[in-house]
Amino acid sequence: MSEEQNQEIGQTLQDARIEKGWSLDDIQQMTKIQKRYLQAIENGQFDQLPGKFYERAFVRQYAGAVGLDADEIVKNFDTGAPEQPVVDTADLEAARVDSDNITRTGMHRETETPVEKTRQVMPKVLIAVAAVVAIGIIWALVSAVSGTSKSESNNSSVAVSSSKVESSESSSEASSSESSEKASSKSSSSEKKSSDVSLGEGTVSGQSVSYDKVKLPNKTETMKLSTTSDAWLQVTDNNGTALYQGTVSQANPVDVQIPESATSIHLQIGDATPLKVELGGKNVPLKNNGATVWNAYMQFQR
Repeated sequence: MSEEQNQEIGQTLQDARIEKGWSLDDIQQMTKIQKRYLQAIENGQFDQLPGKFYERAFVRQYAGAVGLDADEIVKNFDTGAPEQPVVDTADLEAARVDSDNITRTGMHRETETPVEKTRQVMPKVLIAVAAVVAIGIIWALVSAVSGTSKSESNNSSVAVSSSKVESSESSSEASSSESSEKASSKSSSSEKKSSDVSLGEGTVSGQSVSYDKVKLPNKTETMKLSTTSDAWLQVTDNNGTALYQGTVSQANPVDVQIPESATSIHLQIGDATPLKVELGGKNVPLKNNGATVWNAYMQFQR
């Protein structure tokens, strides 16, 4: 296929992406194709792809992601050998998917033999056994020390009992003061505990993260929004009321008041990567994995 055709296909795909307001990171997230290959396709530099095998496959995936007719896009490919048609779908059996969930080609995984699997498992088994033995030793030492401490405590109680009789009034006053302080401390601790915010586990689905069991106290709570660069977002409650809408900047962080009546909120985020969200002093992980356009849902339990 000519360089002019490559440029035309790349421009078509880029225009479709820009029209949807997506970045190359968004397309990478959708297609699991490395960003550098997506950039090469947009620039018409198909010689930067792993081979002819992947040109059609990657272009087809890109076209489908931005809502174009994949068959219409790839029909312009000229194989130069009609008697040897190119298969539309590349064989990714020789590719690998790394920990970042991105497809990378050129690596073949050989089937592991039972012996190799055993060799891999054995170190883990030995570590587990060593951990169990260590825990047993620690438990035995703690039990021995605890028994000794109890014995010394009993002896001390007998020796001190006579002095307690002589200073009963002073001891009574000190005990009363100490009990009052403990009661006050427990009350303060109880009030603090009741006001703590618990997020629970966030679940990622598509272009959003959901927190379905967020525990909040029965009062208005503050959500703090800060960022290292400009980030637009909108916050609405379960009634559709906009609690905040605008751009958060590094110089102007925003405090959003979550009313006591709100049972849930929805954050629509235009650039999630630099944004930091805190609710009741707790950091709320957005788990966007590099995606810019993102949604966050929180369901409250009061």
